[in-house]
Amino acid sequence: MQRTKYLSLVAVFAAASGALTELHVMFPFPLLPFLEFDMAEIPDMVAFLLLGPEGGLLVTLIHCLLLYTLGAFTVFSPVMKFLAEASMYAGILIARRLSSRTSALAAGAIGSRIIIMLFVNFALFYIIMPNIYLPTANLAMRILHLRGLSPVEIALLLVGITGLFNAIAGAITFGVGYPIARKLSNALAPALR
Repeated sequence: MQRTKYLSLVAVFAAASGALTELHVMFPFPLLPFLEFDMAEIPDMVAFLLLGPEGGLLVTLIHCLLLYTLGAFTVFSPVMKFLAEASMYAGILIARRLSSRTSALAAGAIGSRIIIMLFVNFALFYIIMPNIYLPTANLAMRILHLRGLSPVEIALLLVGITGLFNAIAGAITFGVGYPIARKLSNALAPALR
């Protein structure tokens, strides 16, 4: 593909992610409302599937940098989003070596996101920023009538809940992004050469 076409598509997908972020096309996760299902991840996934790892990572990086200008929840929010999306890409690349079936790619994307983000979230919740996340989680635990949990227990419970969030978010991102990428791949086939 010509460099100009490639950069134009990167710009289009990054702009789509930025627009969805600016329009706040997100839905809160009921168990932890500070987590949101972000539809802006879909153009990032489509870019990865159409343009390859470099294009997908570039669009995702631009998207995450835009989050800083649009008021991220914390300094780490865009970094966490980048790691979540990049982990899906890694899972797809690994799965592609084993099978080209859509179900294998989906399992690779979602499974990789869950596993990598479990470790990243535990580090964030318990080691890097416990003063922000643990009080919020402690309040949520009291609302659910779970009292007397230690900080480690709260962090582990929080990590488990975010694991569920990542499974659902990964399924949405891949489940919507993959068919869009297939349709665009067919429609843009001449331009992608």
